[in-house]
Amino acid sequence: MPVKAGERLDPEATRARILKAAAEVFGRRGIHAAGISEIVEAAGASKLTIYKNFGSKEGLVEAVLTDRTQRVRAWHHEAVDAAPPGRAQVLAVFDLIATWYAEAGFRGCAMMNAATEDRGQDGAPRRLARDHLRFYRELFERLLADAREPEVIARQLVVVLEGATLISAIDQDPGLGAEARVIVETLLDAAF
Repeated sequence: MPVKAGERLDPEATRARILKAAAEVFGRRGIHAAGISEIVEAAGASKLTIYKNFGSKEGLVEAVLTDRTQRVRAWHHEAVDAAPPGRAQVLAVFDLIATWYAEAGFRGCAMMNAATEDRGQDGAPRRLARDHLRFYRELFERLLADAREPEVIARQLVVVLEGATLISAIDQDPGLGAEARVIVETLLDAAF
């Protein structure tokens, strides 16, 4: 990937380019299978630039996952804020993930994929994956404040969301988004 004029002088643009390239390489090959040389080539950056910006491959992995987390949260908040309060906001999350499953190259949840590669460690991928799951539980609890047992329903919704994401990625079946929504509607009917 050629470096555009002016990006050499813009550390934020360089960092963003490296994060984007690393996310693509990690997503396609996996964290452990991908080497820094492959990321260097994909990002059009030197090893020195990568290490200067991220300190290590582990630092780069953490930065990629943190960046992904921030974008996913903003994406969900935007969908929730655009929907009428209550049940419709929960369904908006599942409508959003259904469109995600249908995207070309869908590979599942980057957080969960990275956490499974953490090989029993308690490194950044597992820590960030736990935080990711907590985000969903807290989001659903907030949206279900008027429901019976909002904590229980929120946890069940996370199970549906992450389970559907995993199965959709493995089976390459975008139709699981619609199936997940039906399950969610049943849970919501029981909750109110």
